[in-house]
Amino acid sequence: MSKITQLIDLMQPYVDEGKLLKRNYEQLNECLEDFVFINEGNQIVACAGLRHYKDERKGEIYALAVNKKFHNTDVSSQLMEKIMKRASSLELIGIFALTKYGGRFFLRHGFIEGAISDLPLTRQTSYDHQRKSSVYLKELQAS
Repeated sequence: MSKITQLIDLMQPYVDEGKLLKRNYEQLNECLEDFVFINEGNQIVACAGLRHYKDERKGEIYALAVNKKFHNTDVSSQLMEKIMKRASSLELIGIFALTKYGGRFFLRHGFIEGAISDLPLTRQTSYDHQRKSSVYLKELQAS
């Protein structure tokens, strides 16, 4: 099974619950390099994308999903570790996430609640006001 098919399968329960936005094969194929993965054998059990806003040196965590069988394990912490390593390699000064349901996860990992005005300008203009996602921010050490 391809990585993209595995991603779609992993995300689908969260899409069905309204927690994640639906992404099709083509959309995921275009941004596959954004993703970090946790594998168990040959199966992806957790993933997250990190979109890079170069001008602002910030990154957006998106499409974060952990297989429900792996909840309450250290898989989500491993995933956040990989995201942080990717952010560091991109020399980002901050990362953020928009979520309707995952606030505790981000707070547990040192994020703080923020406002739409804290987002990169291009992301502010594409913010979906009907979805009403909360903004979580984390400053990183500048390189």
